[in-house]
Amino acid sequence: MAKPTPITFHVPASAANLGPGFGVVGLALDLPLGITVELRTDGEVLVERRDDPSARLEDPRHDPVLRGLRRGAELLEVSLQKGLSVVVEGTIPRGTGMGTISAGYVAGLCVAVRLAKKKCTPAQVLDALVPLGGDPAHGAAALLGGLTATTQLAPPQETALRHRPLSLPVHPDWHYVIALPDVQMGTAETKRVLPPTLPHAATRRSVGRTLGVLHALQHADEELLRESLLDEVHLPYRRRLVPGLDRALTAAVAGGAAGATICGHGPGLIAFTTVPGRVPEIAKALVHAFAEAGREATTLTLQTAFYGAFPAAPK
Repeated sequence: MAKPTPITFHVPASAANLGPGFGVVGLALDLPLGITVELRTDGEVLVERRDDPSARLEDPRHDPVLRGLRRGAELLEVSLQKGLSVVVEGTIPRGTGMGTISAGYVAGLCVAVRLAKKKCTPAQVLDALVPLGGDPAHGAAALLGGLTATTQLAPPQETALRHRPLSLPVHPDWHYVIALPDVQMGTAETKRVLPPTLPHAATRRSVGRTLGVLHALQHADEELLRESLLDEVHLPYRRRLVPGLDRALTAAVAGGAAGATICGHGPGLIAFTTVPGRVPEIAKALVHAFAEAGREATTLTLQTAFYGAFPAAPK
């Protein structure tokens, strides 16, 4: 009997929040994890993390890919009794705000989606991801690709969160410079510095600016993006966790970027431009700004990933 063809798909990295769109706006970045799935007959469920050597030092039971796979199998009634092998390749820098953990959960969940006979929606997958510890904005971008917004449907008094991920248009001319400073930040720490509430006026301004960010990304409007990236929700409170952050944000714009902001929870930064020729100067400005603050930084130049991990509907 011929050996079954392996299942393969990609999970993109992501930038989340994008200024005022805290926990809502996500952008898929063309830096993917490659997933290869093969069936086994020995009952073993194995995840091989070629993307992250440090994962081998951790308890594999806590691996996001494996946890996502088991949750997806439970949700979609997929039997894993015969065994399964999942190989993860590629590199999404860990601890940078580029959605590494959420991408892992998405990878595992979408393995189950591909094995299931039962149909499901991206919203159901996102609702399974968030209780595991995934971020809804990063998760939606990894699932759907492109530019996304996540609407939380559950009212505050409802225990189980319900989400609806939305695919939004994004102009193909955008280029992104990601700066990765040598700063260690824990997710718990980045959450702890945030205030529990915001003034009504700040909320109103943030909603308006979020809509501005979405419109600017759709229409390649650099001026609107620059004005709309101003954030009052999380950036002011996370500023002190990243030495040189303010200097780097200012330097990016001076170097030719349409605007810049923290990437996800940080410490990475993302700068935007529609002019490819500006990319080297923006990257140079970011590295120099962090150097002045006593930090080394590397940069990545990326574009939008117009693909996601969730299987596309047949045409």
